[in-house]
Amino acid sequence: MDSTPFLRPVCLALAALAIIAGGLGMLVSLLALSLRGPADVIAGASGFVAGAILVGSGLVSLTMLATRPPATTTKAFGGSEID
Repeated sequence: MDSTPFLRPVCLALAALAIIAGGLGMLVSLLALSLRGPADVIAGASGFVAGAILVGSGLVSLTMLATRPPATTTKAFGGSEID
């Protein structure tokens, strides 16, 4: 990923999309959790877990992209290189 700088914004957008989709999926699954049938509750719980996994993976991706400097810079976080 370091050799192609155009992939960084694409990865950022996909990570944000994963967070949004996971959050919306968790909200929708709360509707199924509020129903009385045991099959509906199980379906809502699995949707909630899937949404939590999407949110967590999106946050990890955003953290990794935010803490890693872009490939075009030679200095890490503005410091000078020591030889």
